[in-house]
Amino acid sequence: SRCYYSYKQGEPILYFAYNPHWISAILKPGKDVVWLEVPFTSLPDMRNIKEEDTLLDGKNIGFSRTQQRIVANKKFLEANPVAKRWFELVEIPVADMNGESLRIKEGEDKPEDILRHAQEWVKNHQQKYDSWLETARQAAN
Repeated sequence: SRCYYSYKQGEPILYFAYNPHWISAILKPGKDVVWLEVPFTSLPDMRNIKEEDTLLDGKNIGFSRTQQRIVANKKFLEANPVAKRWFELVEIPVADMNGESLRIKEGEDKPEDILRHAQEWVKNHQQKYDSWLETARQAAN
């Protein structure tokens, strides 16, 4: 992208990004780039958002941090308490999601690629993955 090219040329850059996003796998926040900070949170419809919800690494970014969640059918969850509990336990680091986004952008975007990526992630995080399964299976009792 133009932004990355400018960065590599040593030029100043300003870009809008969200997390997870492939650009954060290349330009690492806190190392290569910094999140801009605002003096206070002021959103049109604050709902239940508190100022601490807009903090990222101690900086007020002015909007709530992105949170990835699993969405599932209520009837499915009622019929499958183990799956429901597993969904509640799964936490994939944003850096890993950024890396996956980059792999997809670079062309590893076929279903078999995504499956391979998932299998690699599980292998690299086997202990955590197994602990999620063990805890989730207890919901069957």
